[in-house]
Amino acid sequence: MSLLQQFRTLHKKFASILFVFFFCIGLTGTLLAFKSAFTKTVYENKAITSEGESFKFLPLASLENLATSILNEKASTNYKKSEKLEIKMSKGTVLFYYKEGYSVLLNGASGDPILIEKKFGGVIQDIHDGAILDSWITNKSSLFKKGYSIIMGLSLLLLTITGTYLWYKPILIKKNR
Repeated sequence: MSLLQQFRTLHKKFASILFVFFFCIGLTGTLLAFKSAFTKTVYENKAITSEGESFKFLPLASLENLATSILNEKASTNYKKSEKLEIKMSKGTVLFYYKEGYSVLLNGASGDPILIEKKFGGVIQDIHDGAILDSWITNKSSLFKKGYSIIMGLSLLLLTITGTYLWYKPILIKKNR
């Protein structure tokens, strides 16, 4: 069996097995380009301006308490604390992130709410990179995500190499005749 036939067989087997995964990656990747379309604004106050003076920030614990109580009031949720936060010194804001895609943007100096959003794009991202498997079994080490990324990356590399060879080899054969 020639190298060309071996590559053709290998290429067909891998492509047919991984077709569904590559289709999902392509579809979710396209949807991620429009991630902002999957965001719902729960509350927005355009009248609040942010101040960029970092020395006037309220303590983070009190800002978190404010953000949590405002989110619970405006979105009818029952959170006790945030998962992570982002401080934007130049804008004078603090952004708190909660489970299920909620985020609260506060003025760092006054604690006034600027924006509350619910983002649905996280599920699309989790499907795209395989993290959804880890979340289903609550795996903190993200082994499925890492394994999925390695398998899909190496498979795509293999298909690219064999596909290029399958495309270019007949051109070389015709050229040599």
